[in-house]
Amino acid sequence: MSINNKTILILTAQFGAGHISAAKAIKDYILEKYSDSNILIENFIDASLPIMNKPMVKFYENNTKYTPGLYNYYYYFKKSFDPRHDISHKLYTPKLIEYILKVNPDLIISTFPLAAACVYNFKEKYNHINIPTLTVITDVVDSLEWVYPNTDMYFVPSCEIKNRFVQKGIHPSKIKVTGVPISKNFNVNSKDITSGKYKLLLLGGGRGLFDVSEEFMYWIDNFIENYKENLEITIVTGSNSKLYSNLTEKKPLNNIKVLGFINNMYELLEESDLIITKPGGATLFEAIYANTPVIVKSPKVGQEIENAKFIIDKGIGLIYNDEKDLEDIFTKIVDEKFEPLIVFMKDNMSEFRKSIHPDKICEYISEIINNKS
Repeated sequence: MSINNKTILILTAQFGAGHISAAKAIKDYILEKYSDSNILIENFIDASLPIMNKPMVKFYENNTKYTPGLYNYYYYFKKSFDPRHDISHKLYTPKLIEYILKVNPDLIISTFPLAAACVYNFKEKYNHINIPTLTVITDVVDSLEWVYPNTDMYFVPSCEIKNRFVQKGIHPSKIKVTGVPISKNFNVNSKDITSGKYKLLLLGGGRGLFDVSEEFMYWIDNFIENYKENLEITIVTGSNSKLYSNLTEKKPLNNIKVLGFINNMYELLEESDLIITKPGGATLFEAIYANTPVIVKSPKVGQEIENAKFIIDKGIGLIYNDEKDLEDIFTKIVDEKFEPLIVFMKDNMSEFRKSIHPDKICEYISEIINNKS
């Protein structure tokens, strides 16, 4: 049954780029098939207490950067804690309920756990209003902070996460393995490797916050002086204009291409053989869809720790502990013996993609809406 002319509200948040990119990807999936659907993407804090958005985002960034131990204590506490007893979402619920009642959607999708919590409160208070709800889990995690008893469906990143949620008591029919939703622009079905000549992409996210120091970027620049025929490197500084200026004007790199904020990341990933990046859920699945193995620093923050475990378990990338480890990886990359490892990781990515079904996102959304009609 068509979901044209249906209003779908997608609640998201600005704590990292992954929640918003998942929301945009779902919107694109729906509109590609049902162009007359009304899709609204809304930051749940802006819809409730907009004055809190910047302070909360800043608090999150500082907490994860400067006090990761404290952040992880709270994160892993919530992992097995019934989120209904967490009072933090009570702050946002009243005004968000007003917003939901005003929009009167046919479906509510949450791509952030606190948004899902507020939607749970809405359904508890207005249980006579029959609006189905769907939660999209944007990291490879099984934390209970995402789980509420009146949620009708979950999109999860892998079969293993589905199995863990079933173990936690969620009915299997409610859980759909879609992967983290990513724009179709990243889809690459096959990619050839030029033996002994690799293209490597060094990323720090949209804000240009790298796990690699600026000093190490100059080390790389000096290192590849003798390996230009073996290794081509591009650094994307994102909105970090200071870093871009340093690398291109103040003390220009000689052997590395430097880009600022870009809108064609999918093209760069398609052209690359490897990426060095942060282990965010969205970034990881962009790499998977682009069939580009990842190299990430062993993370300190809860959800990224879980994403790194996934990278290892699936054999789709490499984890390093410090820049000395990364130096060793660069030495191996310019070695002719590195190609079998890239092939191994790319094959594992291709195999994993067979287990996720982003192509069924519209089908699942139609199912949940029509079952409530």
